[in-house]
Amino acid sequence: MKKYITIFVWVALVICCSTKTLKAQYQIPEKLGWWYEARFGMFIHFGSYSYLGHGEWAFSIENWKKADYQEKVSSNFNPEEFDANEIVRLAKDAGMRYIVITAKHHEGFSMWDTKVKSFKDVTGKKMYNLRRFTTFGKRDVLMELKKACEANDIKFCLYYSILDWGHSSQKINHIDGSTFSSMKSDSARTAYIRDMKAQLKELIKRYHPAVLWFDGDWTRKADKPTPEKWWTKEDGIDLYNYLVKLAPDMIINERVARSFGLGDFECPEQEVPETPSNRQWETCQTMNKSWGYNENDHDYKSVKILIQELVKVVSRDGNYLLNIGPKGDGTVPVQTTDTLQKIGDWMKIYGESIYGTTRSPFKTEPDWGFYIKKEGKLYIHVFSWPKTGELTIPTLKNDIKKIYLMADSENELNYTVNNGEIKISLPEDAPNEINSVVVIDVEGLPEASE
Repeated sequence: MKKYITIFVWVALVICCSTKTLKAQYQIPEKLGWWYEARFGMFIHFGSYSYLGHGEWAFSIENWKKADYQEKVSSNFNPEEFDANEIVRLAKDAGMRYIVITAKHHEGFSMWDTKVKSFKDVTGKKMYNLRRFTTFGKRDVLMELKKACEANDIKFCLYYSILDWGHSSQKINHIDGSTFSSMKSDSARTAYIRDMKAQLKELIKRYHPAVLWFDGDWTRKADKPTPEKWWTKEDGIDLYNYLVKLAPDMIINERVARSFGLGDFECPEQEVPETPSNRQWETCQTMNKSWGYNENDHDYKSVKILIQELVKVVSRDGNYLLNIGPKGDGTVPVQTTDTLQKIGDWMKIYGESIYGTTRSPFKTEPDWGFYIKKEGKLYIHVFSWPKTGELTIPTLKNDIKKIYLMADSENELNYTVNNGEIKISLPEDAPNEINSVVVIDVEGLPEASE
């Protein structure tokens, strides 16, 4: 009996201590470990809409009829210049550690040779996909990208839209402020969901994506489906469970049916939450104002904005998924490649202050930058270099080993600790005009004094 009591007490102490250690953090599921440490990924919006060059929502916004869109846009899509190795090189050089590409966007055009029969054009005679509906040929761009990712230690991931403007089961509702597609009947809904699962099974069996990134769940509702709100919370739960059985280690985002706490991580779009979430999260962002290639959109964000936004996201414990939109021929716009190269120049020096890190240990954020931590290090990201030559931050519970500039680790910086503040002496000029990083080496995981 004493033996069992001893074991019980030991287990209770372990649980108690573990909970205490993680009180400022949530538990990271094992399958999300690589994703949580990666922090920075590439989103690729690429489909037949890329040929038109008006963005990925052109089908809806420009009031295309299904037949006209398929004939005049999709059938002409011919990405013969698509170079998976070059795209992966761009991602790797930019410091990105995973890639998510659109396997099927809202237009319903499949980027792989799907065999699920209901995914045909409006005539019902041709499969509505890159291999069968265009003159592109037998190349498999998804497999090309997957192999290039594997050769460069980049995780390969896929995007899939739940709604489908091209499918016979649905009628597209051109932007009306409330719905995006409506189902023709309940039996059509049942058949579509069955066939959607069959497509997803194809993708999993053929490409084994590390992440399935869902979208197009705007027709969702909590209870029974209607023609306009035909996707339900129950459908989202069922879909998640179906996929996990096929691939237990695959990560799935919340958009199996968002707003219900489903999936493995939250994904705010084009925004950064003001405070850390109570679960894993990732924000997806565009470089300009478009996801799919838009020949008229030259309003690119500066490299400064993108790097500083990445840092803000990681400081609040999120991942940053930055989008590119290749042209219809498969090439990447020059301004996109230039931006990625400049981000990469910064990441080559400062990337270790992003990978494997977690949220700031402090309750408040300074007006000059952000804090990020990992075991043994506090990274101080300084956007506005102090003219006084001195940086003041709150004290830590940890013993300080040394303080230095990340761009010059050999030379230690002088500092004092008094009255709850650490005052760090800095050189007159910032090492980097966008974001310089000061590092404090400590014992253990950095923890605020208060």
